[in-house]
Amino acid sequence: MAVILGGWGRLLLIGLLSLVTSCGFQLRGDIDSRVGLVALDVSATHTYGQLATEMTRTLAQQGITVNPKEGADYRLHLLGERASRRAISTTNQVTVAEYLLQLTVDFELLNSAGDSVLPVTSLMVERVYSFDRGSFVGSSEEEAVLSREMQIDVIQQILRRVDAALNDVKTAAVNRVSVRQ
Repeated sequence: MAVILGGWGRLLLIGLLSLVTSCGFQLRGDIDSRVGLVALDVSATHTYGQLATEMTRTLAQQGITVNPKEGADYRLHLLGERASRRAISTTNQVTVAEYLLQLTVDFELLNSAGDSVLPVTSLMVERVYSFDRGSFVGSSEEEAVLSREMQIDVIQQILRRVDAALNDVKTAAVNRVSVRQ
């Protein structure tokens, strides 16, 4: 069933869209690297783990070559990840009502000489979900979806930190050149 907006409805819709876009709102998505990173070496403690695989896929989607044969100017090292789940509330029958999921990732960014550009940093994301004993499969699927969302969220946070660190490096290099002149 299609809804046809009258004159005032269209005007209201256009006004709302203008208001939302003029305030700078945009949907969350992939980061837009401002430093023009074209290649990045990625290493991980768990080379074939889900986080390393997702990181590689995300970088490739953004047009960044991962682990080029000739090497890259920077290396992102995923040092480790820790996932946990704990009960945070119970029902009056003393069964679990809600769980807290946590994902912590440690990483560092090094330049091609092995010097630290971004020292070892830990990022943590959390999600809470309701556990339904009557729908164990549904609750398990919800936990799996939340775990995947948490990985994507932490990868985006890592990439924002890398982008900020590389912007700082670029700004410092420009400042050194301008001071010399």
